Amino acid sequence: MDEPEMTPEFEEWLTAIHSDKKPGIDVLRESEAHFRQLFEMHRDVMLLIDYQSGTIVDANPAAAQFYGYPLESLRGMSVSRINAQQESEIHHQRQKAIAGEQNIFSFDHRLANGDVRTVESHISLVSYRGKSLFFSIIHDITERKRVEAELRIVTAAFESQESMVITDANSVILKVNHAFTKTTGYTSEEVVGQTPSLLKSGRHDADFYDEMWDTLKRTGKWQGEVWDRRKNGEIYPKWLTITAVKGEDGVTTHYVGLHIDITERKQAEEKISNMAYHDHLTGLANRALFYDRLQQAGAHLQRNRNRMGILMLDLDRFKLINDELGHEWGDRVLVEVSSRLMRCVRSTDTVARLGGDEFSIILLDVPSEEFVCKMAEKVITVIGQSLVLKGDHYEVGVSIGICLASSEDQDMETLVKKADAAMYQAKESGRNCYCMFDKNQG
Repeated sequence: MDEPEMTPEFEEWLTAIHSDKKPGIDVLRESEAHFRQLFEMHRDVMLLIDYQSGTIVDANPAAAQFYGYPLESLRGMSVSRINAQQESEIHHQRQKAIAGEQNIFSFDHRLANGDVRTVESHISLVSYRGKSLFFSIIHDITERKRVEAELRIVTAAFESQESMVITDANSVILKVNHAFTKTTGYTSEEVVGQTPSLLKSGRHDADFYDEMWDTLKRTGKWQGEVWDRRKNGEIYPKWLTITAVKGEDGVTTHYVGLHIDITERKQAEEKISNMAYHDHLTGLANRALFYDRLQQAGAHLQRNRNRMGILMLDLDRFKLINDELGHEWGDRVLVEVSSRLMRCVRSTDTVARLGGDEFSIILLDVPSEEFVCKMAEKVITVIGQSLVLKGDHYEVGVSIGICLASSEDQDMETLVKKADAAMYQAKESGRNCYCMFDKNQG
């Protein structure tokens, strides 16, 4: 139904019956006749209600059609029969109307078939045929209320804690929510009219985006992990879900992007991974990561047809320090040794603590046996430098076993055993030295 109309004729009639100047009987009769004509013909629902008894004194044909009752049934019916609200609430609203505090009210009315509709009632207190009545013009606002409720839900969802972007079919940004501006650092004014490429971090190549759009166009949806760039230049990970919005003709009209910042989750994953694959004391690769890197090194060896080296290290005189000063100072020695080992190797090499005072180094792309020997000598020199513990100077040494491997060697664990055997040979040779595994003895 359309919005209720207050025509000039109605305004004239209402003015007349509310006027302090009492009109003559002929004017009243003429006004009443004019009212009856408008009342009967008007397309809006109209009721005249005795506000003391709550009885419907009169109703127009539009009311009969809306409520589903014959006019004869509506006339004389108690208004409580169509009211679907508590009587106490209705009474409170009536008092406001009588006092002139309010003249527009919202009610739930029950139709003859049991349906409940939300109506907006424009109420005036009038004197008609010697009675004080409510004159109500009623408008069905059920659909409007439904749309308003849906709009509130959409608005609440849009302004959720998750970043949201709405673009047109050409990916031009039309609207972003507050969570988006908080996450990215961009204001709405800065991004509306732009495309989401404004956020690209440079970490993904063209193939990544081609695959994304191919999936989106085929299925209407895409989701996955994306690295984007905030306004301040910080690159961060997010989980992105893009949904295509299609019209009745099946043609895409908009895209809705939902972004969840997963920085904290990624940091937690990295922390868990670090705990699982790194030594808790020194931060070096642990035994699990060492063997994983060893398999990777083996694959690298086969691809590049070159050589690699495995060094097994065992500290000398460490037990004496540990027993004399205690485990706390022993741990400090292990941390310092780890730091010194990292300074000896290249960024492509792996240093691992296998447990206790045992360490290992994986050297990739070894140019010669001489290179490995010099690396071992460097490690012995650096580790042998004096340590100041509790004000006194202490020294530790290191025994190193070396095994060189070529592309012909495929069993990585066997190589580790060979390097380990060479290390024990170094200990037997007087410690603080290195030994190369002798294939002739293997």
